[in-house]
Amino acid sequence: MHSDIDILHCYKGCTAIHDFADWQCWRMQLLVVTDMSTPPQCCYLQPVPLTNPEFVTEITLPGCHRYAQGRMFLKNTIHEMNFKADYDKWGIDFIRHGPSRSISDDTDEVYAIYCAKLPENCQYIFQRPKPGHWPRPELLTQLKENGVFLVPTNHVENTTNWDPGQHLGILTVRTYDNSHELFWKLSTNFMERLLMFDLTITQIKVKMIRKEFCKPLVGDRLSTFHLKTALLYSVERSPPCIWKDKNFIQCLKLCMTTLRSLLKVRYCPHYTTSNVNLFAGKLRCNEFPVLIEIFTDMIRNDLSCLNNMKMDDLGNRISSNSTNSTSELRYEELDIVVARELLKRLINQSCPYLHVQFLFAPVDTLTCINDHSRFIQNLETNNKTSSGIIHSAVSIKLKMHYSIQAAMKASLCIGQNEILPQEIFILFDKALTSDVTSCRLKLASIYFSLRRFNEAVAILKQVEVLISKKVMSYSPFVTCVFDSELLKRRKEFPDILQNEIALCTIFNRHEINCVPGQLVAEFFRLVKVEYSDLVHPFNLDFWKELAVVDSITYMYYLQYLTFRNTGFISDSQRALKNLHRHVPYVSGHIETSLNLLGHCWELEG
Repeated sequence: MHSDIDILHCYKGCTAIHDFADWQCWRMQLLVVTDMSTPPQCCYLQPVPLTNPEFVTEITLPGCHRYAQGRMFLKNTIHEMNFKADYDKWGIDFIRHGPSRSISDDTDEVYAIYCAKLPENCQYIFQRPKPGHWPRPELLTQLKENGVFLVPTNHVENTTNWDPGQHLGILTVRTYDNSHELFWKLSTNFMERLLMFDLTITQIKVKMIRKEFCKPLVGDRLSTFHLKTALLYSVERSPPCIWKDKNFIQCLKLCMTTLRSLLKVRYCPHYTTSNVNLFAGKLRCNEFPVLIEIFTDMIRNDLSCLNNMKMDDLGNRISSNSTNSTSELRYEELDIVVARELLKRLINQSCPYLHVQFLFAPVDTLTCINDHSRFIQNLETNNKTSSGIIHSAVSIKLKMHYSIQAAMKASLCIGQNEILPQEIFILFDKALTSDVTSCRLKLASIYFSLRRFNEAVAILKQVEVLISKKVMSYSPFVTCVFDSELLKRRKEFPDILQNEIALCTIFNRHEINCVPGQLVAEFFRLVKVEYSDLVHPFNLDFWKELAVVDSITYMYYLQYLTFRNTGFISDSQRALKNLHRHVPYVSGHIETSLNLLGHCWELEG
């Protein structure tokens, strides 16, 4: 399916308000301003002083523009202005697609400002008549509790407005200047996500298939958002009993009929926001008749065009002609492919060093610990206030960061010859179940550095018992091969991560006193590299400033060193033999594994 990655950045330090009654002292806030000149679903944002709720009339913030009556409005290019220097330095270019900025072929980013209250025109979904079975009353209650995002908008087309008070129609002609930089678009992203999460699997399948064969017709001008809107209206206006897999073709035809009806009137109303035509500025006049004819043919022919679809080999699956499979994969293998990609992304997102490598900058360790502690406090707050999938994701991430915080504090104490406080071990207790090996091995490494070999041996024996079951080694920094048997198991992701994934063990430089001397060299792979270049979000080599080692390799290596220091020669030889047997099968960071194996042979003489 070639799915892409959509990222929304929301700056919580600045919020939008609709009136001065919501103003808060010493908080960065922007007033939402709308009038007859603003296009549908758009507004201006006017900065409000920190100390008194009055209009800003002087240029006190970058990225502002003086507008009519001397009012200052924030430009929607403010984020681009802030990041332009870094983008130029890193050689990154981006393409604007509506509110998003495409920084690569598969990554779109949107920078947004949050407004906690729903504007009047974004409450259209609650006011218009509906059959009533969907959205459900409970879902509507949830929708009312969410605010909106204010995102940059692209060039705005000519618009018309009707003023009922003056019985006056107004045509606003947009000139091709930079005036569109003052408009911010109201995005009901939270509401739309809740609506999509409430759909059934059959309904989601319909959406994905329509996206596949509609896109080649007019490109992105008939976008996923148009198709999603048509689907939501179809679900709302049809009985829920028809949305079954056995009625799949009929459901698809129903959505096509809805979309064709919207094309005929050349008006696609937004599902949650009033007075918005989603076709405006997208489809050209000459394209409507062509699309109507194409959809009519599809509906009349019972969507026989589906037989030619290549997405997930759908055409052959529908026609039951598996011998001509374009993907050359059996159907059960297709599920494995999807599971592999999904599991890979979930594990990568769980890695504590991806996306937040700036937290471990080369400052003094105490400063890094304090900054990281504040980050953990934010995670703990999110963990307490979230629920469902979000809560599960935050709790996984939180455990990983507990182990990093504990190891950095332990390293600081070891470097200063201080006794480790109990707080460090409490943090490790919270972190031990993050995955099968990595956090436990960090604790064993600390005990080894403290020469508390008995405690280290006890933990290493526990890890060895855990990996005696079928576990899979994984590193988010290199390509790893997944065990197909693991992918076939129907388990929740937290259960897989905690019981079947051996994440690589990762140390940063602030944990340097917690690692054996042979691993210290791993921190200095890169020579003469500026840290600002290293941590920019698209540098995939940032991990080379970390000590990253395959967890099973590290377990055997620590066993060898520990048993050797305690005089258990036979046990150390057994650990060396296991290490020698394991290293050839290491799929990630083989060079580090070979380094540790070589060190063992050097010690053997």
